[in-house]
Amino acid sequence: MKTVEEQKQYRRQLYLKHREKRLKQYAKYRNLNRNKIRAKQKKYNKLNPIKRKNAMLKYQYGITLVQYNEMFKLQEGKCAICQRHQNKLTRTLCVDHNHKTNKVRALLCVTCNTDVSVVENRLEEMTNYLNKYRKDLN
Repeated sequence: MKTVEEQKQYRRQLYLKHREKRLKQYAKYRNLNRNKIRAKQKKYNKLNPIKRKNAMLKYQYGITLVQYNEMFKLQEGKCAICQRHQNKLTRTLCVDHNHKTNKVRALLCVTCNTDVSVVENRLEEMTNYLNKYRKDLN
């Protein structure tokens, strides 16, 4: 009789031995049933919007829906920059984060989030451009 550790080791070796073959089978199945899989995922996402939102937040930003809701509550449902309330927006507040460190900063409306992204990536060029034309005015 094998011990639990020996059984685990045997199952692991068996898995590794047939891994490539199974991956090819899974890929073939996915290619043949792409529309069926998409329809199933779409149905699941529609039936489980909270789970979907939580999974998306964890994957993209490393936060949970509970943390998002806490941020929303702290910001009183408003964009951290323009202070427009969620009720006046057509889309939900975006999670703003630093793209280099992936650290979450705050919740922003789509407009402010886009503006911050552009400014963050091109701040030096924009400052140089504005300074160039400020000199012309003096």
